[in-house]
Amino acid sequence: MSGLRSFAPTVLVAALGTTFGSALVIAPGIVTEALATTGFGDLGAIRAILSVLGWLFLAIALYVGAVVTANTCATIIAGQTRILALQRLIGATGASLRARITRTGLLVGVVGAAIGVVVGTGLSALFVVALRGNGFLPDTTYTLVPVELVLPAVAVVLATWGAFAAGSRRVLRVTPLQALSEDVEPTHEDVRSGKARTVWAIVLVAAGVLLMLVGLAFSPVSPSAVLPAALGGFVSFAGISVGAAVVMPPVLQLIGRIGSSDPVVLLAGRNAMRAPARSSRATIGLVIGVTLLVTFAVAFGIMEQVLTQQLVAMDDGSMTPAMLDAQRGFFAQVNAVVDVVVGFSAVIAAVGVVNALALSVMQRRRELGLLRVLGLTGAQVRRMIVTEAVQMVTAAVVTGLVLGTCYGWVGGQTMLGSIGRVVTPVLPLGTVGAVVLGALVLAVVATVAPVRRAVRVSPTQALAVD
Repeated sequence: MSGLRSFAPTVLVAALGTTFGSALVIAPGIVTEALATTGFGDLGAIRAILSVLGWLFLAIALYVGAVVTANTCATIIAGQTRILALQRLIGATGASLRARITRTGLLVGVVGAAIGVVVGTGLSALFVVALRGNGFLPDTTYTLVPVELVLPAVAVVLATWGAFAAGSRRVLRVTPLQALSEDVEPTHEDVRSGKARTVWAIVLVAAGVLLMLVGLAFSPVSPSAVLPAALGGFVSFAGISVGAAVVMPPVLQLIGRIGSSDPVVLLAGRNAMRAPARSSRATIGLVIGVTLLVTFAVAFGIMEQVLTQQLVAMDDGSMTPAMLDAQRGFFAQVNAVVDVVVGFSAVIAAVGVVNALALSVMQRRRELGLLRVLGLTGAQVRRMIVTEAVQMVTAAVVTGLVLGTCYGWVGGQTMLGSIGRVVTPVLPLGTVGAVVLGALVLAVVATVAPVRRAVRVSPTQALAVD
């Protein structure tokens, strides 16, 4: 490990998380200070509500960032198995190597948090200047460095440190004997044989589904049934994340069958089953991002549909069209704000996908060199890697769409169950189109730089890399 240099993308993830958190902490103060100039009452309650919402979205971003960071750490360690094994061979213990990695994680978190606080505060100041200049915000003094600003920084540092601790567990399984052998990722059958992880995944998914069923059962009684349902969604998705190495490879294999008559496409598809741990690490972050976006989009779509139907049922002539227009405008604004806020978590997930794919390509230089020796041209190798990235991103998008639709429907049903009927899921086509297009662009962009470097290496040089 070369310290921060090896984990530069993770510093970026920590910085993005802290930037996001800093903006969410500063924003409630700016809103309440702006309202104070208008004589608006009960500012404490408004600030409390905004703060709760801000911390909710920050918790989501921290969760995504922690998963991305742990996966990045595990990917880097997987690519340096022989180096770590050599260190074990000359006397280093697994505990000492892991302690060094977790110290690096603490340093990564501190550096990323410091950068994020500065950037977040600076961006908030620019927004205040711009909005005050166009008259949207009143001309008054705003607090840009509140005391609470330390909280997102501390949260990001702890989340990054914990993610490194989780991702570095692989070090304890590295044996000195592996220094004398090739670094081989576990097969799908090997991953499935990891009973502890599988059991935990099943338990979490079962517990989450049970909580969501409880929420659905009590939804006709009170809208507060959304609370156990939301907790169930989080717990069940945590189970899916834990069992990603078992769940995602079959999905990737299914996607890989599309166009498999082409040998290059077939080879790209089989890579998912040959290295399921690597593939699942690259895709699970994007699954989280897509699931979040679709969940909120479906929930808000259901709410808009139900309220529209109620307004139509109350039709008294001229008032209903005006109310419908006002309602559509309101939901459009709310959706735009939520998409931007949740989309930031998706950006963090996207950074993780780009990093995982780039590391994957660079760690397979020997494999790519062997393919060149066997007759594949540089263009074919490039197409194989891009196809593999597209397959992984497609699998992540499909999984995220399915999960997001289910979670969004459960959320909408539990919030609106008191109306006495079952609501139907509403999947906004605009959100789906944006997610699919963004994911495909991400797949191509993520492979441009690493593929260019990999193809430039001659077959003999690639095979000589140790």
